[in-house]
Amino acid sequence: MKNKAFTLIELLVVIAIIAILAAILFPVFAQAKEAAKKTACLSSNKQMGVGLYLYLNDYDDNLPMANYPNTPGNIPSAFSYKATKNHFDALNWADLIQPYSKSYQLFKCPDDNSGPLVVNGTPVPGYPLSYALNMYIYLGLAGFPGFLGSTGTSMDTILNPSTKLFIVESASSISQEVVTPASTKRVGLSRHVLGANYVYCDTHAHYHVMPKTWTQIPDSTWSNTTIAQNTGYNQWFPWLDGPEQW
Repeated sequence: MKNKAFTLIELLVVIAIIAILAAILFPVFAQAKEAAKKTACLSSNKQMGVGLYLYLNDYDDNLPMANYPNTPGNIPSAFSYKATKNHFDALNWADLIQPYSKSYQLFKCPDDNSGPLVVNGTPVPGYPLSYALNMYIYLGLAGFPGFLGSTGTSMDTILNPSTKLFIVESASSISQEVVTPASTKRVGLSRHVLGANYVYCDTHAHYHVMPKTWTQIPDSTWSNTTIAQNTGYNQWFPWLDGPEQW
C-alpha cells in the first residue's frame, strides 16, 4: 500500500500562499478596525453636539466655560481631570454637557490610549476625557472673556457658528481644557487616519484631515491671537468671517 502525503515543496507553497494572504489581509483588517473606531468617535461627537444643543437652550445660547475653578460648593468633576493634591477639582465643560448626553463613556475616544491623568505618580479617579475646547472661543483679541465670566462665550458673538470649531480631540492623560493647532496642543488632531473629529459651535459634528501646513506654522504664531487669525484657518477664530480651510 502507498501512503498519500504532501511533499515538502507542496507544503512550502501552501505556507507561502498563506503568508502572502496574511500580508495582504492584516492591513485591511487594521484599516477596517481603525475606520470603526473613527466612526464610533464621530458618533460620540454627534451625541456631544446634541448635549451642547440642549445646554444652549437652557443657558440663553451661552457656551459652557472650559472649567469652573470657583464652582459653588466645590463640586468635584466626575472626570479624571485637573485634580489637586486631594484628587479633587471643580466642574469642567464635560460635566455640564453630560446630563444632556446621558453618558460618561462617550467622552472617551476609542483611539485615545493615553490613559488616565496622573498626579504625583497616582492616577486620578474619574472618567477619561479625550476632548478639549477650542482655545480661541475663549482667548479673544481682548483676553479671556469666557474664563473670566460666569458663563462661556455667547453665541451672539460668533460669526457663522456652523463653520467654527468648539470641541476638539485631545488626550485623557493631560487634563487639557483648551486646544489649538500648536504642536504642544494638537494631541489628537491626527488621531484617526491623519485626521480628527470636531463638534462645531452650531452643534453638528464632522471629520477632517489635519492640514499638513499646520505642522509648518510655529507655535509662537498660534499663541499670538492677532497673528494667528491671519493664518487663514477661519474655523478656529469665532470673530472672523470666511470659509473653512482644510
